[in-house]
Amino acid sequence: SKGLGKSMAEQLAKRKYNLLLVARSEKELEALSRSLSHTYNVAVTYLAIDLSLPEAAQKVYDWCNRPGFNISILINNAGYGLWGKFHEQSLESQLNMLQLNMQSLVALTYKIIPLLQQQPESYILNVSSTSAYQAVPTLSLYAASKVFVLSFTRGLRHEWKNKGITVCCL
Repeated sequence: SKGLGKSMAEQLAKRKYNLLLVARSEKELEALSRSLSHTYNVAVTYLAIDLSLPEAAQKVYDWCNRPGFNISILINNAGYGLWGKFHEQSLESQLNMLQLNMQSLVALTYKIIPLLQQQPESYILNVSSTSAYQAVPTLSLYAASKVFVLSFTRGLRHEWKNKGITVCCL
């Protein structure tokens, strides 16, 4: 609904892709959906959900698996970082960040792959960070979670090479 996700949605809408948008912020999703639909004459549907919740991947899958939705692209962009010394951050907030940045991404990918396989050609884009290439003091767990995203994506890319799903990492 904002930042990279909003930009990616706009680029896909310009290319006449119908969109299923997912984020926490319902008001922003609604406004973006209206704007993209009006500007680019595409169908835009949205689901407001907190992707850090363990049950979110199943709810997104159930929503995407409705008749009339043909899923050909999955963009895993949800994530955030916590800045500060590891021992000064609450454990709960750090575990929640790891849940969203890694576990939710894995669960969504796992659940959506069968829908992607129904298309002759499909794509997965996982958003990482340049922090995946170095340890970053005061962003230690964020950087580690982005290393995970990069490594996971590279592995998936090889598993799906020449099998109908193109996998890449930003």
